[in-house]
Amino acid sequence: MPTPTPLPAHVPTPTGIPTPRRGDPAHPTRGRAVLALLLALVLLPVGLVPRAAAEVRDGLPGLDGSDSALLRQAGHRIAPGLDLTSFSRLQPGGWVTGHVMTADLSTPSLSLDVADGGTVSASNDTVSGFAAEADAVAAVNGDYFDMNASDAPVGTNVSPTAGLRTAASDPRQAFTLVDGRAVVQELASAATVAFDGRTVDVDAVNSPSWRTDELAVFTPVWGSHPVGRLVGAAEPVRVAVVADGVVRSVGEDHSVLAAPAGEGETLLVARGDARARLDGLRPGQPVAVDLRASSDVDLAVGGSQRLLTDGVPTREDQVTAARTAVGVSRDGTRLWVVAVDGRQADAHGMTIQELAALMADLGAWNAINLDGGGSTTLVARPAGEQQLQVVNRPSDGQERLDSNALVFRSSATGPAEDVLARPLLDPPVGLDADGAHDLLPGLSRTVVGVGLDADLAGTAARGRFTAAPGAVLRTDGGAALDEEAAPDGARDGVVVRGRAPGRGTVSYAGRLPGGRVSDRVELTVHGEMTRLEPSSPVLALPDAPPGEASAELSLTAYDADGFAVPVETRDVEVGAGPGLAVTTSGPTGFAVTATGTDADASEVRLRVLDTEVVVPVTIGFRTSPVADFSDGEDWQVGTARATATLSPAPGPDGAPAVALDYDFTTSTATRGAYALPPAPLPVPGQPQAFTLWIEGDGHGAWPRLQVTRGDGTSTNLDGPHVDWTGWRQVTFAVPAGTAYPLTVTAIRFMEIDAADSYTGRVAVAGLDAQVAADVEQPEEPFRPDPVLLAQGDVDERPQRVAVMSDTQFVARDGADGDLVRAGRRTLREIVAARPDLLVVAGDLVDEASEADLALARQLLEEEVGDAVPWVYVPGNHEVMGGTIERFEQFFGPARTSRDLGPTRVITLDSSSGTLHPGGSTEQLRELEALLDDAAADRGTTGVVVVQHHPVDDPHPDAASQLTDRVEAAALQRLLTRFRAGGKSVALVTGHVGTFSADARGGVSRIINGNSGKSPSGAADEGGFTGWTMLGIDPGAGIVPASPEAVTDRTEWLVAETHARVDSLTLQAPDRLAVGGQAEVTATVVQDGGREVAVAWPVTATWSGDGVRLAGSRGPAVVELDPASGRLTAVGAGTATVTVEVNGETAEQRVVVGR
Repeated sequence: MPTPTPLPAHVPTPTGIPTPRRGDPAHPTRGRAVLALLLALVLLPVGLVPRAAAEVRDGLPGLDGSDSALLRQAGHRIAPGLDLTSFSRLQPGGWVTGHVMTADLSTPSLSLDVADGGTVSASNDTVSGFAAEADAVAAVNGDYFDMNASDAPVGTNVSPTAGLRTAASDPRQAFTLVDGRAVVQELASAATVAFDGRTVDVDAVNSPSWRTDELAVFTPVWGSHPVGRLVGAAEPVRVAVVADGVVRSVGEDHSVLAAPAGEGETLLVARGDARARLDGLRPGQPVAVDLRASSDVDLAVGGSQRLLTDGVPTREDQVTAARTAVGVSRDGTRLWVVAVDGRQADAHGMTIQELAALMADLGAWNAINLDGGGSTTLVARPAGEQQLQVVNRPSDGQERLDSNALVFRSSATGPAEDVLARPLLDPPVGLDADGAHDLLPGLSRTVVGVGLDADLAGTAARGRFTAAPGAVLRTDGGAALDEEAAPDGARDGVVVRGRAPGRGTVSYAGRLPGGRVSDRVELTVHGEMTRLEPSSPVLALPDAPPGEASAELSLTAYDADGFAVPVETRDVEVGAGPGLAVTTSGPTGFAVTATGTDADASEVRLRVLDTEVVVPVTIGFRTSPVADFSDGEDWQVGTARATATLSPAPGPDGAPAVALDYDFTTSTATRGAYALPPAPLPVPGQPQAFTLWIEGDGHGAWPRLQVTRGDGTSTNLDGPHVDWTGWRQVTFAVPAGTAYPLTVTAIRFMEIDAADSYTGRVAVAGLDAQVAADVEQPEEPFRPDPVLLAQGDVDERPQRVAVMSDTQFVARDGADGDLVRAGRRTLREIVAARPDLLVVAGDLVDEASEADLALARQLLEEEVGDAVPWVYVPGNHEVMGGTIERFEQFFGPARTSRDLGPTRVITLDSSSGTLHPGGSTEQLRELEALLDDAAADRGTTGVVVVQHHPVDDPHPDAASQLTDRVEAAALQRLLTRFRAGGKSVALVTGHVGTFSADARGGVSRIINGNSGKSPSGAADEGGFTGWTMLGIDPGAGIVPASPEAVTDRTEWLVAETHARVDSLTLQAPDRLAVGGQAEVTATVVQDGGREVAVAWPVTATWSGDGVRLAGSRGPAVVELDPASGRLTAVGAGTATVTVEVNGETAEQRVVVGR
């Protein structure tokens, strides 16, 4: 077929065309002709649906500008005229998490000040400290300062209550208030000294940044840092000490600068040529010192770059970092105070240009950059609280000692007139906590309520809670709030418990002087709990004195639709094994502490409702040598698309090592150089990690330990990229849930970036295992999800979409190579099944050379042609040897969207391992726009999103999933939010090497296994080859307000796997007596001998003469339960049990006697 060519805009489904339903006699061809017409009409390009820049949603500041995507935001009140919005978003530079405080300066009760430690030097404090001392409701860090020296601010700072604090010699941008209006302007010193009939300019006041040939004034405000340290020891100075307006002394002795200015004293310090300004000054002479800034302001906080000038962004730029900024509206009555986090996975910070764009998006007319980096700190006392809280996450990991802060005070008076309620799990400030508003039947949620005084601080309200409807929620009485939950004692609390699925409301009615007022908390009760997961399947405590080794543990409950609900501690029965103590730690957490017995292994048992989980706990570990490389001459070299040699070498401290000289310039595809031991290295026990000494060359190769797990499958343990030189010990963690024992089979160094080409030399020495005491490893339950059928097919669904992936052939193996033949076989099976659409979900090729892609094109044209519409979604192997543009030359756009009648199919490009390749947010913004359009389009009932990488890899090592875990979580939220809007959605992927399916947040997630390449998982856990057919009923795509778990997902979409079948055998008894039972099994043999049990996720159709399936009615000789394989003889006679897998059948005759 020709390459799909997108249209210039997304075309909605034409109206007036009925949606066919399979089995409808009016559509004997199952509507395929109609759907083919629709495909021809509505093949969609992916172009952006325009959105207003930085639009304001729900009254919050506009934060979706600057080409950002995946925005989360939450707003909170602080005080009258002062609100706070926290946000997280992805923008082209990376993830940004920040906070915007808006201030309405026309609010009479709101005032601003500049707070410091009482002096400006040697008195730094945290922003929390400044705010508490100033009795503020909020504060943000202020001016840059002379860090690790005098710690004094370097700009001009003016307090409305304490006057001029510092004045710089050079003009610097400052945030100022003038007659109640905000202005960003340059400020400097305009101080003067008058004596002997003349007036002398003073260059700086209490400033650490004055220079040679300048005159500075230091008052007691300066503080205790010796002024003498600001000048060179041999530098000529002239110092005058003025007390109560009279010169006490004049001289050039530095010693006078060792002591701070006393009460009523002023130091005049002239450096270099400025000494001449004090000529004629003598003791006893009257002096008038006038301290002022260059502009008459009521308040000033010094800063640096002017971000916006009359709406125009600055051209300056700097590195990415945490940032603090203040923006001002055009009329000066509104402020935007911004704190952006930095140096964290979900918060890389901002450049100056990005910060300027944000301030413009928010609506600022002028804006200034204040001190940032580790100094960035925003604190606030949220509505309903009495204590200040740190709102952001300082990039130093804790609050830095800053020089000053811009503080906000509120003086509103009057009786309490409002109340506030929230789940205790939801923070009073910041982004909402996942699951805080969710419940499952039988689980509880603590809801707290409090009165709000005129300043919005928390106050007692003597309130009453009610929950409705009673069929969904019930109250369990008042909650006992500890000091952490109610530090001020003003809060009321209630325990609310879920009764049945649905949406409910908890109301809090307070009795206040002005009468009753109320607030409401919306809660959603999802389906019955189907599983319980601990935050860590195994806890590893280090060796430590009794009571000092501790770890946190919490539980999450899930329903059958994958809704995750944090479990509060009251709902958990806890049992601690020998040597352990378990105490509560917050509403949902437990602290597990080693008590100091001789036990090196124990366990914690946690029961919720009727489900129990056991968390093994190890205490300490021993180091066990795995390879000392004394046999280095026997080690072998291995390569992939590279050349390398291996030789013995000296290691650290003279220990033996082996060196790997490699050449990664031979290909742009993934390259590897490996050190292979003479024989596989078995590792006894249950190692938690391996350590290996690596002599780095700084080129950035990726070290990996290849190991075989206890279940016979292979995986890699990843280390950090070798960006160092010299010897360094590296740790390779073993994921919890790994099947033991482990065997090391290779030490691998990889290069996966096509743009990186280099030669180098690394060496390795001393491979050790950190082995903890043996514990019974918790088995990850293999949980069948009904979205993937174990029994039946999707033939009667109105729409069917075939999915294949991960064939991974290379052209150099020829057009008749094994993997090419496997791909052809898969395509022929799909064409014979006559789906409405074929989606190749990535990794059809292995190296993405031009020859590979040309062969892929040839295969699709020869085997599919125009028999079935198809779309090719790129995977990581489609860009292994180059860029996505090469793929697009052969197959068109890397991302597409099309409507199959009422079903929208969106395909995304995750070939880079993320959905934002090269930092571009375009694809994610397109996805948001397409989902918004689908939600608004009355003709669309559901969306299928296809990409190569899954959100989550079901294997313990989680090595095959979206690499940006912040993006993965955000994508899941986006899809869950779409479904909550009332329409169905599913995510279909590949990449993992096994067939699997689950649900998260009501979203079915289907992983197609390999269609050619050998699987990566165990055969009985989806590790087989084949393809998947999706069956969709668009008429069932609309999701009700209270969906029924599983049913509403699977009525819209289910899937069947088509395992490759070389042979199929059925094992069943020849004879049974009436009432007797036996087990029936079937086995698929594929790909030269792989045996696969016919059980989920293998889809089969069980049937037969005289056979009744469990749950059905009617006469029968035997009853068969396909899920358990149990065969029950129910009547005398002869039956034939039949199983069909992917068109192949096997049968067994069973005679039942009395």
